[in-house]
Amino acid sequence: MEQHITTPALRFIRVREASNKTGLSKSSIYDMMAQGQFPKTVRLGSGRSVAFIEAEIDAWMAERVAARNVAA
Repeated sequence: MEQHITTPALRFIRVREASNKTGLSKSSIYDMMAQGQFPKTVRLGSGRSVAFIEAEIDAWMAERVAARNVAA
């Protein structure tokens, strides 16, 4: 029997969508990135275009919820 390993589809989201999704301001996102507390962006081309990987943002959010549950 064949086993199929599925990986989540990669989706890039811009900082505005990451901000809307997390409730954080853009400046908070960039501050947290600099401190290593938020997923880093991926460069999309040779210019200044960057985006986040949505699955990494989702995982970060799940970690925040898990940390809250452990503390409770």
